[in-house]
Amino acid sequence: MNIKLTEQIIRERASDQSFQKGLEYYQSGAIYNPAWQSTPEGIALTAGCSGSSDYHLRAEMNADGVRSASCTCPYDWGGDCKHIIALLLTYLNDQDEFTEQKSVPELLSGLEKETLVALIGRLAERIPDFYDELQRALPLVKTIAKVPGQPSSTQAKARPQTQVSEPVYRKLVKKILKQSRYDEYDDYGESAPEYLDDLEETLQTARQFLDAGDAEGALIILRILLEETVDEYDSDQDYDGEVSGFVQNLGMPLAEAILSLELDAGERETLQKSIQEVYDNLDDSIEAGELDVIFAALEYGWNELPDDDMVVDDAGQEVWFPHIEIEQARLNVLERQGRVDEFLQLAKTADTHRYVLKLLQLGQLENAIAASQELSESHAILDVAQKLLAAGRLDAALNLAEGCLQQSGASHALAFWLAPLEETQGRTALALLAYRAAYEAQPAIDLYRHVKRLSGSGWEAIRPELQQRIDETRNPGVLVDIHLEEHDWDAAILLAEKQSWLNLVEKVADAVASVRPDWVINISLREANSLIVKTDSKHYPAAAKWLTRAKKGYLAKGQAAEWQAYITHLRTIYARRPSLQKAIVNL
Repeated sequence: MNIKLTEQIIRERASDQSFQKGLEYYQSGAIYNPAWQSTPEGIALTAGCSGSSDYHLRAEMNADGVRSASCTCPYDWGGDCKHIIALLLTYLNDQDEFTEQKSVPELLSGLEKETLVALIGRLAERIPDFYDELQRALPLVKTIAKVPGQPSSTQAKARPQTQVSEPVYRKLVKKILKQSRYDEYDDYGESAPEYLDDLEETLQTARQFLDAGDAEGALIILRILLEETVDEYDSDQDYDGEVSGFVQNLGMPLAEAILSLELDAGERETLQKSIQEVYDNLDDSIEAGELDVIFAALEYGWNELPDDDMVVDDAGQEVWFPHIEIEQARLNVLERQGRVDEFLQLAKTADTHRYVLKLLQLGQLENAIAASQELSESHAILDVAQKLLAAGRLDAALNLAEGCLQQSGASHALAFWLAPLEETQGRTALALLAYRAAYEAQPAIDLYRHVKRLSGSGWEAIRPELQQRIDETRNPGVLVDIHLEEHDWDAAILLAEKQSWLNLVEKVADAVASVRPDWVINISLREANSLIVKTDSKHYPAAAKWLTRAKKGYLAKGQAAEWQAYITHLRTIYARRPSLQKAIVNL
């Protein structure tokens, strides 16, 4: 299969800053152990990336481009992180460095039971933590094998004996937290300690037990995570609040586990005392209110909730009651257990978005369309509109999205999705309104062009408003794009030089070679020489790209002879660098 990947595709997946840092990581050789595997859709890339910490990367690609990408770093500020960019650039430029790997099922298929047992025994002998990992994984595998597919509503009441061993998981969590004494944040605050990944993995295991119908096992793991993490918590070491956030995130899954079980009065009282003891020892850095949903689940279970947002606690004080959280926990349990009628009854009043989605899932289109008129949040409207379109109800999808757009409540994602649909229906005014809304939310050159194209004679009146918006966002990448779009070459050059972001300089140099050849020649030769003098062959492809830009500048000035003299002199000076000679052979 042909994989579609270009530098432009990679650029568009990240912010300018992330792309620039990713380019630097690629050029410094930060990617290690790159490999690829065939997938039903295309290929999957895996690798490690060294830096302030080592991270594990994965990207899936097919003929349409990059389907998904993930990294174990904590970056979540939009687009791909610098590590993913480095991986994609490595594949784009150095595919030969990637080794082919079989998938685990392919690797193990056909092996006899005795062989597999011998293999596992050997791994346990050679890998120190393998046995502990095996102990943790086996209960989940056994549980999933016993409960195929979605659990029924009766499984929550049956209380099958759990496969989870409390001593095993307590030992595991203690071991993870012990590592916290040695892990540190990096100097730039970008990377949380590695032990947090292990805690998150353990939390994910608890969720898997919930999904498999073993709520008791999930409750054991979640309770241990809460007790041990709070006991070891040190706010002085939790610089970015990552650990306190982890503790707070235990509230919802704990509530769901409690709601999934038929606890008798004694079990409920014992658990409540245990949670209360943890609650009383919480550090001030941990938001105690995020755990209130646990107490709500213990006290009310599936009984009617109080009407007011404020309730009186045992001490006679008014406290906030987590209505939304407990209702969401109930919905999660009902959906997990396949209790459709009960889910619909609760969702209709508690969560219109989930109510509409369930109606769509059940094929009740007309009911879903009617209920969707109660939606108010842009992300929910977009989600439902997309599903209505997929179900063949273009009219209903457009009507729903237009209502949000005309009330000035459309997000970038909704407006960006709606605009081309309106245009295909010949609704130019609505398409222009949608493109403008998308630009206002998140300025980009493609949106600028769409507005310019559709505004016709009104462009000169609209243009200053678009310019004001980009000035407010202070996004140099988009501003450079707009300068280039309007042929304001000198403004683009000035901004690129002021920012000193290499990718902006590259973009401007590629665009202005024919109109500002002297600047392109000067900047390109400067950058190329700065890479060549490093005497590191991995920089030579980038240097060759800069020399190609310089060549375009010379040719634009009609100075082909001068260029030939320059490149001949360069080859002579560096005659003893075969890697460089190879990189510039076609120049």
